[in-house]
Amino acid sequence: MAGGKLSARQKMINMMYLVLTALLALNVSKEIIKAFNLIENSLDNSTRNIVQKNDAVLAALQKIASQDNQAAKVAVEKVNEAHTISEGLIKKISAIKTDLLTLSGDGKDPKTGRKSDEEGLLVKGGVNELAQGDNMEIHANYFVVEDGGRRGTELQKAINDARIALLNVLESATKDTSLAKNPETVKFLKEKKAAIEAKTSLYAEDGVNSSGSPQSWVSMYLEHSPLAGVFAMLSKIENDCRALEAEVAQALAESVNATDYKFDSLIPVVSSPMSAVLTGQTYEANILLAAYNSKAQMRVLVNGNPIDVVAGVGKYKVTPQSPGGAKYKVGIEVPTPGGGAPKIYETEAEYSVFAPQAAISADELNVFYVGLDNPISVSVGGVDPKNVMVRVVGGGTKLVNGPPGKYKVLVPTRQGNECTVEVAAKLPDGRVVSMGKKLFKVRNVPRPYFKAGSVGFSGPISLSSMKVQSTAVAQLDNFIYDGVKYNIVGYRFTCVGRRTNGPKVVNVDGASLEPIKPLLARLGSGDVIQFDQIRAVGPDKQVKFLDNAGGTLQ
Repeated sequence: MAGGKLSARQKMINMMYLVLTALLALNVSKEIIKAFNLIENSLDNSTRNIVQKNDAVLAALQKIASQDNQAAKVAVEKVNEAHTISEGLIKKISAIKTDLLTLSGDGKDPKTGRKSDEEGLLVKGGVNELAQGDNMEIHANYFVVEDGGRRGTELQKAINDARIALLNVLESATKDTSLAKNPETVKFLKEKKAAIEAKTSLYAEDGVNSSGSPQSWVSMYLEHSPLAGVFAMLSKIENDCRALEAEVAQALAESVNATDYKFDSLIPVVSSPMSAVLTGQTYEANILLAAYNSKAQMRVLVNGNPIDVVAGVGKYKVTPQSPGGAKYKVGIEVPTPGGGAPKIYETEAEYSVFAPQAAISADELNVFYVGLDNPISVSVGGVDPKNVMVRVVGGGTKLVNGPPGKYKVLVPTRQGNECTVEVAAKLPDGRVVSMGKKLFKVRNVPRPYFKAGSVGFSGPISLSSMKVQSTAVAQLDNFIYDGVKYNIVGYRFTCVGRRTNGPKVVNVDGASLEPIKPLLARLGSGDVIQFDQIRAVGPDKQVKFLDNAGGTLQ
């Protein structure tokens, strides 16, 4: 680029371009090297956290083992075995790092392989940037050239051997008579081993390059990377090794409790100290979401006798033959982790037994009136109102359902003087049982009496009061049902007075008193009036004739 038949000016420009390109490449290289140092520090920090987790798992297992738990004791041994395998690979990688630091420094002290100034410490508390992080030759000779590439081959083999050995710790655990003495634990450990093997990154396998040619793992990941990249890769291998150790340790710890309860199902539970309450008594219950093991190999005992267990739930059935309170004791036996006698959890429960009897009450009286909505309430102790069946027999009655436990008895047309309310209930086992019956009378609503507005006819009649009334009414006093009304639909008015020239009669359709007011104007004190053929219609829509009303005016 700087030779040939070029002018001096062009040669200078070309030379400056080359220098600039070299400077740009150097800057990019520095940034990449710094990035590798950051990755190395991040991986080292992650590895330290994993080690702390492994120590915590081991401490927890040792605590369980101290309680004479044989399964936990075996698990502790297996965890220590896994740690020994992991530690062997970690020490080998640490020795390799020390060799490379020495070679990249003064050849004597590994400390010289890293920068000692503040610029070299990118991560507080971490390791400094390498002194020759961009070097491409030191590690290539170390892993590939010297001794025919023995070091690289040994590292690759050590990585794969560590993976296989760590997984074999779980395999050997499945054959231990104390730790895996039941099929459930063996299955658990095998499934864990397969899952861990599938996701671990602790592999060092040969591959192919971008052109499709075979390439060794050492050449692919170590030979052609800068020294800073090699250190980052070695830290990754350490991290992968500790992570696999952690997975193995966690699986062993969980296997100790593999025979214990594993909650895989949820169910709502209502727990109450009382199964029946009286009117006015407060009902209390604890409502919770319970987790249970649908696959648990447990025994459920009621009063010492085993009952059926379906999908992890005990099924207790009993048919009481006499009323009263009933109590029973419950015991649940669950396996003890690590062997030994099963644990037994006990409690007591009780329920009330009622004889078939229904509570039937009329909301007003034990009488059903023709034409009215006669309300009744029906309840059966311990039975959901939705499972209570009610019917009325006789008297021309008809039953209409209302809210739960509430009904209306209608008597459109009276047919007899009595009817019977019968109650049955559907029990949880599907049986329909009679709960009792009650006799009711069937009666017509009492006839009201006639009044001219506010004027009654039980004594002397005020003429002046009569003249100001506008509507005749049918009065129904002291009847048990409030709001029952009759309407006057017609009447006949007769009067005899000194100025009427004999009896005068007016037939009126409706309740208005206006048609008789001309006659009232001609009457005076001592004259006589009478209302008869009085017709009224009540709730049953039937016309009733009321008693005659009348007397002497004052």
